[in-house]
Amino acid sequence: MILLRDHKEAILAIAGVFVFLPTLLMAQFVGEPALDGTEDLNAITAAYSAFFGENALSIILSNLLISFGGFVIFFIIAPSHGGTVGDNLSKALRLFIIFLLANILTGLATFAGLLLFVIPGLYIACRLILVPIIIADHNETNPLEALKGSWDQTKNNGFSILLLILMIAIIGAITVGVVQMLIGVITGLATAGAGWPLIQNVVSALGGSALQILFTVIIGSIYLQLTGQGSDVGEVFN
Repeated sequence: MILLRDHKEAILAIAGVFVFLPTLLMAQFVGEPALDGTEDLNAITAAYSAFFGENALSIILSNLLISFGGFVIFFIIAPSHGGTVGDNLSKALRLFIIFLLANILTGLATFAGLLLFVIPGLYIACRLILVPIIIADHNETNPLEALKGSWDQTKNNGFSILLLILMIAIIGAITVGVVQMLIGVITGLATAGAGWPLIQNVVSALGGSALQILFTVIIGSIYLQLTGQGSDVGEVFN
């Protein structure tokens, strides 16, 4: 929370443009696959395949913008960086391809772990959770070195990080879900069941953006503590 407070203006500006806005536009103009209440796995897979085929460009562009926004926030909170929002945008743009390559490698390693009964995949993901801020803080141009750096920094803390992330993810998801449900009920009652899609989409986009900001800043805070730039690691994780 201290980290967020210290950088709130820059973080909110970047998140508003690169996270909230693409999320809202996707919800408002693209929507979600039409599942029609089906529970058949083949039908669900077909619906998602058709949805992606029809909206591939929008989905790819939206995810790239959201990923870039999150990456810029890492530059904002990285200890070695200061300067203006424009400076951080420029630095993030220069290293964005490295960030994407590192994400792909992280995803492959996590997927391989998930095939081994899920828990190893979650553990690997948590050991590699610092990759984006390492790239930002060190201007790392080698994605493999970024993965190695995260693996080294999180040594002996993989399961502690996993527990922390799971707790926050569960609480965050429940909180956002309850708020969305309440807004849906209120707008439904106010419009005799028709609802106000724009308001519901705004609330959904705000909730999703808030969670992304939260997790980004948490990763930054973990990095600061594991590199000795925050409070005592043992105190935090024990």
